[in-house]
Amino acid sequence: MATKTVNTSAMQPRPPIIAVLGHVDHGKTSLLDAIRQTNVAAGESGGITQHIGAYQVAFNNQLITFIDTPGHAAFTAMRARGGQTADLAILVVAADDGVMPQTKESISHINSAGIPFVVALNKTDLPGVQVDRVKGQLAEADVLVEGFGGNVPIVEISATKKINIDKLLEVLLLLAELQELKADTKGTLEAVVIESNLDKHQGPLATIIVKNGSLKPGESITTVPTNLKDNPITGKTKALTDWQGQSLPIATPSTPCQVLGFSSVPPVGSIITHQDTLSELKTKLQQTTSSEINSSPADETSQNIILKTDVVGTLEAISGSLPEKIHLLHAGTGAISESDVLLAGTSAARIYGFRTKPTPSAKKLAQIDKVSIQTFETIYDLLDNLKELSNKTLSEQQRETVNGEATILKIFNLPELTVFGCHLDSGTIKVGDKIHLQRADGSSKNAIITSLKIGTKDVQKVSLNQEFGATITPVLDAKASDKIISFTPPEPII
Repeated sequence: MATKTVNTSAMQPRPPIIAVLGHVDHGKTSLLDAIRQTNVAAGESGGITQHIGAYQVAFNNQLITFIDTPGHAAFTAMRARGGQTADLAILVVAADDGVMPQTKESISHINSAGIPFVVALNKTDLPGVQVDRVKGQLAEADVLVEGFGGNVPIVEISATKKINIDKLLEVLLLLAELQELKADTKGTLEAVVIESNLDKHQGPLATIIVKNGSLKPGESITTVPTNLKDNPITGKTKALTDWQGQSLPIATPSTPCQVLGFSSVPPVGSIITHQDTLSELKTKLQQTTSSEINSSPADETSQNIILKTDVVGTLEAISGSLPEKIHLLHAGTGAISESDVLLAGTSAARIYGFRTKPTPSAKKLAQIDKVSIQTFETIYDLLDNLKELSNKTLSEQQRETVNGEATILKIFNLPELTVFGCHLDSGTIKVGDKIHLQRADGSSKNAIITSLKIGTKDVQKVSLNQEFGATITPVLDAKASDKIISFTPPEPII
């Protein structure tokens, strides 16, 4: 395939967007307060004048955006409805308490989102804390930190005494630099709602973070429905304010701001765009969301489950007896929560409960999002059900048909699209084919072939030994030598 000149001038670096998760009372709020207070600009302007659920700080001449979400449910809702919002995460763990139930839940949410993270080990100034004990607990939760058998960064801090806050920010900027985060300020507007409410004086308000493009006062905006049957929520930007309550002339990528002007309150996680680009972006995001949500972070042939039990002993017994092809995405004790349902929805998982039930709100959300919840009173019944599910998974996987396999030779990152230059090693590949993009490390993600070219000519099909260019939706990270495998999927497991 001929070499092309790549014009990437439209893509510019943007600040990282960071979410903070952890167990209740482990210091998330104290950490966010400490980070805010390191920002000289905020101090000079008199501090925070308006809390809008997100803010930016300047550190080492670089901006960092933090999402101050109220919990796991909001963090996951953003991903469930609008794709990935945060680029990085901070897992806050208190050194005196160690790994707690919500710590494990946080780890599951971060892993499901597939984003890098750093462990902020808080309260290390307290007497008697045993750092290695907590690192060992993290290892048991499959988080291997630096210096303890893994490469997950860990920073020992004290949020209340502001110890090592600068060091934590330096690590975050290093992780962000490795991701090479970029956006097109002049491109299609894509913003995500992270908070929304109905103000009795102003009307519907939405806190958003811009991911691509830009937004100005006076522009017509709309949500992008994830369901074709839903009507979008439209409006005109009457006012745009930053996290300190100041009027904002333009919101650029990674900027958090509050928008006044929607006709009604948009749901958390909604994607926002300009009204005149709704049709194009709606198609793109539906394809992206469908593919992302239906792909598993584990073996692509596995069935994800979330397990909740009444006590820890039972949890360990069931977890140790799972049949082949059943992947335990998250496990915990207590009632099945909204957070569990949202995690299941983003990961194509089923929820299993043993001697525990969903909360009323979780049950209602599961009905809306069509998430399967099954509860059992005897372990044997639960394990028999999982064996049956495993057998179905194995049986269905055996009926997947491979149509063709290609090797990626080169990747062309153009301003409007990414083209994969490939060689077809076997079979055929057609426009509209579902594919596995299989990486060198054995992991894979699913996508759809949206166009094919041989030279400069658009084609519907390529054959054995031909070199071709392909575009896929969603655009996945790939490298030369990765494989594109076209397949015909089996019928869904009922």
